[in-house]
Amino acid sequence: MTASSQTLPGALPPEQPSVPRPVPLDQALAAKASEAAAAVIDATMAENDGATGEELAAAEQRAGILFDAASVEAAVSAAREQAHAEDQAELAELREELVAARRELGLMASAYRARQAVLRLCEGRRGDDLLLVSAVAVAAESGTTALDGLPMRLMWLRSADVPEVTDRVQRTVVHCESSYGGRAELVVEGDDRTALASMLDSSIIRDVHAPCPHEQTCGSDIAPPDEFGWFHLDVGGLGEGLRWYCSPGCVNAAMLRAGRELAAIDEAADDMIAVDQAEHPGEYADEPAEEAETDARCARCGCTEDAACEGGCAWVPNAQMIDLCSACATPAELQAASWKTSGGAQ
Repeated sequence: MTASSQTLPGALPPEQPSVPRPVPLDQALAAKASEAAAAVIDATMAENDGATGEELAAAEQRAGILFDAASVEAAVSAAREQAHAEDQAELAELREELVAARRELGLMASAYRARQAVLRLCEGRRGDDLLLVSAVAVAAESGTTALDGLPMRLMWLRSADVPEVTDRVQRTVVHCESSYGGRAELVVEGDDRTALASMLDSSIIRDVHAPCPHEQTCGSDIAPPDEFGWFHLDVGGLGEGLRWYCSPGCVNAAMLRAGRELAAIDEAADDMIAVDQAEHPGEYADEPAEEAETDARCARCGCTEDAACEGGCAWVPNAQMIDLCSACATPAELQAASWKTSGGAQ
């Protein structure tokens, strides 16, 4: 192919100016160092015509551009030693603070043990009882007393503070007296009250949460193989319908659980009403105030003196010390109270 036979495709595009590529930092620094070194050498040679290599090296050293590996290593070593010394000083200070904190914690623990020992030594004693100074000193010094291994014996004074059915906190306070004649109180709350009563006399009181030997059938809607002696009833408040119960104790436990669930629902409703009244006081301004309810009410069915059960009922004393009518009482409770039918509803 000859030059005359070539065809031109058209005008060529204008050439783009070349953009200089950025120079890395290390290369820029090296270039600056080289320029500085060249300037120093040129100045030295201009001052001293035919300067020797030693003179040029001395000039570079004076200008601070001469690389001295030994000087650099010495500077790095000095910096490391200084940092190590600072770290050691900080560690020593932290060790001293840790030792002081441990010593303070030890003193606090020793003071707490001494205080608890003195309180144990005084526990259960009368207010006018006299303790030997040596006994108090030993308790404060060693944190132990001669009575630590002995149980504290209490005598029941045949009295107790029993909560009302409407009380938010079901707490029973049993009044006792220590062997030293001091006053003591046994506080039992919630379901622990029934559990304690069932331990004292399981034939009358049964823990409402105690497992039943027939738990596969008792409390369910499955009929037992032998229905003789079983109870088939619907406990109001549980909303479970007809259920089978193997004994009066299980029936009583179901009724107590239902009563507590209804009381919890009523309490939650009262709390919601109180909150709503606090947030919207204007909506309740014209409503008449409800009269306080003072009449006794059965804890299981809710009957009162003015609204007795259908067919009549009467109040029955019971070990739980709650308001209980004869229609809701179990045969065991009726037998324990020696209750007999004496007429119509009260």
